[in-house]
Amino acid sequence: MKQAWLRELYRQWMIARGNQIKPRSRAFRRKWDDLLAAAGLHSAEDQKAALREAEQEESKGHIKLHRLRGRKYIVQKIELPLEAESWLLKLFNQREAADALEASLRELEIAEALEHERFPNLWKDWCSSLSVAFRSGRNVRPLYWRAPENVRSVLNLIYRLTSIEWREGALIREVSIEIGLISKGLERQRRLVEACLGQMFGRPMPLQSLGMVLTDSRSDLAGILTLHYANGELQVFDKLKAIFSLSLADLDRAEYATTPASRLLTVENSKTTLRRLASVNSDSTTLLAACSFPTKALLRLLALLPHDLPVFHFGDTDPAGFHILSKLRETSKRYVSPFLMERRPAKERCPLSEYDHSILPRLLSDPLLKDVIVEITSMKESGCKGDFEQETIGLPDLESWPFFSSTDVRET
Repeated sequence: MKQAWLRELYRQWMIARGNQIKPRSRAFRRKWDDLLAAAGLHSAEDQKAALREAEQEESKGHIKLHRLRGRKYIVQKIELPLEAESWLLKLFNQREAADALEASLRELEIAEALEHERFPNLWKDWCSSLSVAFRSGRNVRPLYWRAPENVRSVLNLIYRLTSIEWREGALIREVSIEIGLISKGLERQRRLVEACLGQMFGRPMPLQSLGMVLTDSRSDLAGILTLHYANGELQVFDKLKAIFSLSLADLDRAEYATTPASRLLTVENSKTTLRRLASVNSDSTTLLAACSFPTKALLRLLALLPHDLPVFHFGDTDPAGFHILSKLRETSKRYVSPFLMERRPAKERCPLSEYDHSILPRLLSDPLLKDVIVEITSMKESGCKGDFEQETIGLPDLESWPFFSSTDVRET
């Protein structure tokens, strides 16, 4: 078992120098008392034991102890000589930074050479962008060039996951087994996978957007909602300006739901736009819900709410955004009005991606999208997505529906 002070020395060295690729010119030093405190060694007995251990490492040339002149029993600083850095890394099963970087770049080179059957350009572009970032010493979370084995496993996972066109309604645990993981493997790595998918596709890509059904479905909401249960009990949620989350299990127990809201507005971007709207949602006329893709929890909520409650969807105006609108209409069996989904010209050209081209034919022939076919056709003919992201519309300037003073909304 490694000593506490040595573990702390390693931790501090990794923070300060662990990602430096260029050779260092000065030894790494820390104040001895501060190091002991950070390691949680406060008692005199623990500190004496730490000193004995440090003196043993000093005798082997692994560290240097700088003592007070004339009072050798007082240690002022501990130093890790440059030639001892490789010893410290080996002790904690780590590679030299340059070696780790070279290994990660080699993994990226191997991955980029793979033939991706569905999205060859997106795959190569993503691998290339990771390589550029790594060469500059930057990590691209959740990928870290310091961990080449992890880089290899994650790249293999994303490659297998995106190479197959999953059938609509595929269960996440079935998919997990099919790509070589244990049944709950994909669920456990969901955040990591969705972060990588977002990088590869250049937009948020929840696993539901690949057609699969999750077992831990949730719905994020803001507004006033009451769930009614079979035994007559009620559960009231009264959070106009804060986000609350309901699981599918929460919603499945309810018989029906009521709200004083005059409408439900689903919002594609839950991290930014939904929170912006919630922060100004000052009256009870609008119930807000996240919808980066229609989850089972959101669909259950729609089934519980009165069927005559108008539903609007605020999405991006790229092909993926209209795909979400179509899926929301199809799965909810409701008419969902598009909200602020008119195509906007972009100051700089934003060409359609490989993923956009792959779904455009379906959108153009989709009978559920006849009311927005002009927007989709214009996008295809121009080869440009336009100014498609919700965030670029700007901050809401009204304290309630329709949130933007320039909006002309006709309620159904």
